[in-house]
Amino acid sequence: MAWFKVGKETSMKDGDLMKAKVNELEVLIIRIKNNFYATSCYCTHEDYDLSEGFVDDGKLICPNHFATFEPSNGSVVSPPEGSGDISPLKSYKTKVENGEILVEVA
Repeated sequence: MAWFKVGKETSMKDGDLMKAKVNELEVLIIRIKNNFYATSCYCTHEDYDLSEGFVDDGKLICPNHFATFEPSNGSVVSPPEGSGDISPLKSYKTKVENGEILVEVA
């Protein structure tokens, strides 16, 4: 596993979502208060781009059918409207060093 810089801590405000590319992998960076989380970038329901979604009450919401995910671990909080179960998002470790947001990926 290796750590990759994906952006500056000061470039994101509370509730911001940012798509970052690490090698060939796209990850979603989520800032909630002073915490940063990283998940897979696409909803497991219909591969909708979650960087176009939003954060509500600390949860990540897909803008397409409103599937709701827990940013800290990618788990499904609620499935999309009118749909059954969906898979959780892949989750990645994050840290901030010297003002840089880093994500650990394989």
